[in-house]
Amino acid sequence: MKKQKQYRKNEKKAETFPHFRPYKKSGHPALILGEEKDDYRFRRVTSSEKSGHHRNEKIEPNPDKRRSTPMYIVKQQQTDKKIYFGKRYPWKLPKK
Repeated sequence: MKKQKQYRKNEKKAETFPHFRPYKKSGHPALILGEEKDDYRFRRVTSSEKSGHHRNEKIEPNPDKRRSTPMYIVKQQQTDKKIYFGKRYPWKLPKK
């Protein structure tokens, strides 16, 4: 008698943090720091040294290999619904 295969339909792989995803509201990538139920905690990604009068954190080398300019991450954390984020980018955050 053969064993029947058990299929796992609704099981999701545990996400690793931090990672990058596109933020649909702004059209820019976002650094995802964690999740809370239906929300992601994230920091915005930009190419500018400043946001208003606040300095942004510089990330070198740029995880997006298509761009030669440095990436900056806004220091302020935000939260928003998961539906506003796209599929995960393959980029890795460089270690300091």
